Amino acid sequence: MTPAARRLAAMILLAVAALVALPREARATDFYVEGAAYGGGSTWERDPNVQGALHLGFEFIDIVSIDVVGRMGFAGIDERMLMMVGIGTKLALPFDVVIPHLRLTAIHAHETPVDAMHHDAFGHAMGVGDGIRHRFGVEGALGLSVVFAHYKSTAFMAQAEAYVDGFPDDRGPQVYGGGGLGFGVQVGL
Repeated sequence: MTPAARRLAAMILLAVAALVALPREARATDFYVEGAAYGGGSTWERDPNVQGALHLGFEFIDIVSIDVVGRMGFAGIDERMLMMVGIGTKLALPFDVVIPHLRLTAIHAHETPVDAMHHDAFGHAMGVGDGIRHRFGVEGALGLSVVFAHYKSTAFMAQAEAYVDGFPDDRGPQVYGGGGLGFGVQVGL
């Protein structure tokens, strides 16, 4: 490593340490709701997808959260609906305005051709219709929230996140990936 690169790395570490050391009011528990629109692809060639997601969670000591997610969307190949639910954890670095995070989630996904849904839309939404591919996998995500407003114990945030979903079976794409933008509300309890 060159001396200039070492100095740059030292300055970055010093800046991060200074941000972490800044005083911040710690809350015991927060509840949050986050909504986002995602776009992405899969390991199948030319398989774009669009999805909407809703995250609900409880954050403990400003760092660790229990996170529940639901996501629904559409993918190009086989014209299929994608539905996913998951539970996991969110780890955050609670700076005052900018909050980077990592999510790790166990997911259950349904992939259903749209043509099959026409016959029993409710059954497919509940996961019991014909033609559904049930899959279990894992999701990892990196994101960033920016607090843009406060009202009493409530924070309003704009968010960006990139995710990767992995599935061990070959009943569909083994990997999905993408990114999204959204908004969140966090309430101190």
